[in-house]
Amino acid sequence: MARGRGCGTRDIEQVHTEHVGEMNRRGDATSGGGHRAVLWLLLGVVLLSSSAFGVLLLLGPFVKTVGGTERTYGALCAAAAIPTAIALALLLRHPRAVAPNLLLGGSCLVYTAAAVLAASVHSQGPALVVAAIVLGTAWAVTYTAAPMIASELSDDRNRATLIGYATGTIQAGFGIGPVLGSGLRDAGLSYQHVFLVGAGLALGAAVLVVPLTVQLRRLAAANAARATAAPAVSTSGSQPARAGGTPAGDDGGAGRDVRRMLRSPSVVPLTMVLLSACVFTTMNSFQTTFADSRHLDFDVFYVTYTIAVIAVRLGLARRLSDSASDRVVALTTLGMTAASVAFVFVGSSPVLYCLASLLLGCTYGLGLPAFQARAVNLAGPAERVRMLPMAGLLFEVAILAFPIVAGAVVDSHGYRGLFVLLIGITSVVTVLGQVRGQARGQARPPAVGASAPDQPPRPAADPAAPVSQPAGAPRN
Repeated sequence: MARGRGCGTRDIEQVHTEHVGEMNRRGDATSGGGHRAVLWLLLGVVLLSSSAFGVLLLLGPFVKTVGGTERTYGALCAAAAIPTAIALALLLRHPRAVAPNLLLGGSCLVYTAAAVLAASVHSQGPALVVAAIVLGTAWAVTYTAAPMIASELSDDRNRATLIGYATGTIQAGFGIGPVLGSGLRDAGLSYQHVFLVGAGLALGAAVLVVPLTVQLRRLAAANAARATAAPAVSTSGSQPARAGGTPAGDDGGAGRDVRRMLRSPSVVPLTMVLLSACVFTTMNSFQTTFADSRHLDFDVFYVTYTIAVIAVRLGLARRLSDSASDRVVALTTLGMTAASVAFVFVGSSPVLYCLASLLLGCTYGLGLPAFQARAVNLAGPAERVRMLPMAGLLFEVAILAFPIVAGAVVDSHGYRGLFVLLIGITSVVTVLGQVRGQARGQARPPAVGASAPDQPPRPAADPAAPVSQPAGAPRN
């Protein structure tokens, strides 16, 4: 009888094991589809919101029609730097206070309102300053929240790829927006009507956040069901993980974590993000006035640059086993310097203008997500959840504050002097790109594709497939 009871117990255990396995297989399929739905909806939101931002870049030439200069436009951009720093510092201090998808939707609504305000402006004055401040701050939150959602769907190996998807789509919007705005102006619309079109794009992005939120909740429910059916085996000595994927008790030591983060190897890629933002904002914000000064069509820059960024972030990055590797970082930083040099010799040649734009798009397009991913990968478990908000803080403050420097340089030394300044900045980025870091308390990981001793090689993962989050990976 005892033997019979033992056999029955084993039969029950076998049935339970098979049931759990079937639940896991169904969960994997559901989760995989959920990840892809979230990714596509996220890219849709990002494309609409960044296109709205691109349309509002026509504030630059609009300011010149009401008596302003490049210095005036730079000052308007810089006016948003302090509010942006405050907003992103709060996000850095309380990374889980509001879910990133809700931040994304709210910032798109605020951007819509600010674009409508800009459309009501017909001269320089307080209304224009307020519109510029709100536009800059709302966009900074949008830009920071989107990669946070993308990072949630990734692991260390494919984080640069998924962040590249989000930021690559942002770059696509940056290219589409100015071209759309220019086309509307050529069709006879006023700047005010063009800004209303930008407001409509931002509103569309806010509306699309609703199905994105629904899919995120379904994905969270599916993951919770999988965890209930087959709870993960805890590793010896590991801390219990919170819902956000970081060790329990993380929120209490935010200040300590930030100080530790700034002393970590991540400070090097964070500095590269900051300096790259100075290059990006100069090339993007002053391209309309630069092209006009050389009797060029700025559509050449935005179209070529956008195609290049999309090609490398959504195409080439997928073919690289690790798009944040030392080699990728070294090559892209060298290319950014070469692109800055190329713009000095553009003159009035559309061909040279196109080639310089292509080189910048390829190198910057692949480099920035690699710098962001490296900052996360080199961080310790406690700091990871705050790494992308920190990168967003540095990036957005730079793109808002640096235009005032760039505008002053253009007024004093012309565009040639500006490009000399950018060559100096990209040269520093190139030097920093040669620094090889490793996460504190960890051995340097083997090259991608290499296997650990006595283990078979790991196959490359589908970037959109569900992954197991390492402890401390940033989540919403």
